[in-house]
Amino acid sequence: MADRITAEAEEVTGIGGIGSSILIAIRSEPGLLIEHLAKQQNKSQSTIVRAIQQLEQRKLVAKRAGSDRRTMQLILTESGTACAESILNAREALITNALTPLTGTQRSQLERMVETILVDLVHHPKDAYPMCRLCREECCGDDLDCPVERGAASKER
Repeated sequence: MADRITAEAEEVTGIGGIGSSILIAIRSEPGLLIEHLAKQQNKSQSTIVRAIQQLEQRKLVAKRAGSDRRTMQLILTESGTACAESILNAREALITNALTPLTGTQRSQLERMVETILVDLVHHPKDAYPMCRLCREECCGDDLDCPVERGAASKER
């Protein structure tokens, strides 16, 4: 399923590699710093800088000065926001279609099982972002409503 979501995101946007997950990350956290984005994506800063340059060339991402002269915050342009929404809509459609054969009861059971699995899959707080890299974060509500965030919080202790 993850491969289908990634392929659909690339097809919808024409952005390969980590571009889609970068757009979603910036959508979720406008003003994100390149250094933080590199940590989130588990990539080198130079890899992120190259990806950002490609997104800037496509006029999807813009930079603005951070709190000091050394940092640059990342924001989505209007086109970048539309592109991020297309990615999330494509992901949602794939998941909805995959769940079509299930009854309401089966969906509820599956949701509970998947939540349990997701909480357990987080072995370290830094594991959380890669699992959610193409998620529509506002669907989970508060951080601890998200099973991945709950798993990360339980590992911080």
